[in-house]
Amino acid sequence: MRKLFDKSLKSLSITFLAMGMGIFSSCCSRVDTPADTKYLPTFHEINFEGTEDFLKPDNLSLYVDYSTCMSMALQTSPFFKAMIPSLTAATKSYYSIKGDSIKKEDGQVFTLLSSIPNTNYADILTAARNIVEGRSEGVLLTDGEFYEPTVAKSHVNDPYLKDVFSEWLKKGHDIYVIAEPYKEPYNGNVYDKKRFYFLFTDSRVPNNIYDRITQCVDLKNYPDVDIYHMSVSHPTIMAEGTHSMPDTSLAASIKGYGDFEIQEWNIDWNSIQDIFLNANVDENGNPLPNGKPVISGLKINRNSFGCFRIKDIALKVYDVNEPYAELYVNKDGGMKLAKMQTPLQETTNFFILDENEFKAHSMVNISLDPAFNEACLDGEPYNYTKVDICVNGVDYVFDNYSSMFDFQSIDVPGQTNSSVTESIKQCLTDPAIKKMMNNALIYTIYIKSNKN
Repeated sequence: MRKLFDKSLKSLSITFLAMGMGIFSSCCSRVDTPADTKYLPTFHEINFEGTEDFLKPDNLSLYVDYSTCMSMALQTSPFFKAMIPSLTAATKSYYSIKGDSIKKEDGQVFTLLSSIPNTNYADILTAARNIVEGRSEGVLLTDGEFYEPTVAKSHVNDPYLKDVFSEWLKKGHDIYVIAEPYKEPYNGNVYDKKRFYFLFTDSRVPNNIYDRITQCVDLKNYPDVDIYHMSVSHPTIMAEGTHSMPDTSLAASIKGYGDFEIQEWNIDWNSIQDIFLNANVDENGNPLPNGKPVISGLKINRNSFGCFRIKDIALKVYDVNEPYAELYVNKDGGMKLAKMQTPLQETTNFFILDENEFKAHSMVNISLDPAFNEACLDGEPYNYTKVDICVNGVDYVFDNYSSMFDFQSIDVPGQTNSSVTESIKQCLTDPAIKKMMNNALIYTIYIKSNKN
C-alpha cells in the first residue's frame, strides 16, 4: 500500500511539473490576443495622441497693425483686396493695434479693414504674444517694423519674434508667412517695404485660414507675393488613395484613420516569408535587393517643414500584442482605460525601408528584413504589430529663402531691416526645435496577422 502511494505521488508530481512547465512555456512564448481590431483606434488614441495642444476651429482672431502699411493697403494692393473676403469670413474677433494700444473692435470685419487710420509705432510683439498664448488661429497683418520710441527704438536686426515663433511651433502648430512687397513714401523718399501676413494656424484644423486663402485667392496672379511655411511636427504624407497599398498577395483589408491605418493580413507567415524574402526581381525583371515590398503607395513631402528639408526617414517596429490585449480586456470589462506604463520596446530585423527609392522619389517601400527576426510574433491566435514611419534627419535650407523677409528701414535710412529674417533664423537654431523635427512621427501602420 505504501509503495502504491509513493508511486502515485511520484506520478502526480511529474504531472504537475509537466503542467507547470507547459504553463510557464505558454506564458513566456505566447500572448493570448484579441480576435479583432475594433479597439486599436482607442489604443492609439490613448497611448499616442492627445499630447499636442490642438486648436479650437472656426475661432480666428485678426490683429491689424494700424500703421501706414495697412492704412494704404486697400488703395494700393490688389492682393490685399483679394484676401479680404477670406479674412472677413473667418474672423471671429478683430483687434486694432494703435501704437501700444491693442483693442478689440466691434463692427463688420470688412468695414473695419476698409477704413484703417494711420497710427505709428504699433506694438506688434504683444499682439503676436496674445495669439500664441491663445488656443485658436490668429492672423497678424503688419509691416514687421517694431519700433519702441522710448526703449530700443528701431529693431532693425533684432529677432524680436523669435520666442513667439518658437513657442507656437513647439506646440505642434504651423506658421505661414505671406510677404507682399510694396513701396511706402516717407519724408520725400520712397522705401521698398514688405507687408506681412503672419498666419498662426495648424494644417490639421479643418477649413483653416491658410486653406481658405489659397482656395479663394489665385496666387499665380500675384507673382511678387511669397509664401513661407514653418512647422516642426506632422510632416505631410501622401497616398494614391486614403492609405498605403499592401501587396495583393497578403489579401489584406485596410482602414485609414488620418495619421494612422490598420491592416489585416490574411495569409500565414510561412507563405509571407516565401513570397517576400525569396523574390529577387520585380514584374519587370528589375532586381529587388530587399525582396518584394510588402507595403508601398506612400510618399513623403520632404519640404513639409519649410525651413528644413527631410533628408532621411526610419522605420520603428513594435510588438503590441500584450498592451493591446490588456486594453481590450479592460475595455470589454468596463474598466477605466489608462495609458501604458511601460514604453514599447523596439523590435529589430523585422521590416526594412528601401532607402534608395526614398532618396530618388520620396516613396516609402517597406520589405521584410533579409535577416528576418520573428521573435515579436508571439501572439495567439493573432499578432498585432505597430510600424512607425519617422523623420531621421533634416537639412537646413532657410538661407535659400531669407531674402524674402528683408526690407528697407525707414527709421534707420540706408540699413536693411532683417528683424523678421533673424526672428525665423534664431527660432530655427533652437536645439529643441531641431530635435522635434529629427524625431517627428510621420505615419503609423498597425498590422494584424496570423500567429507564426
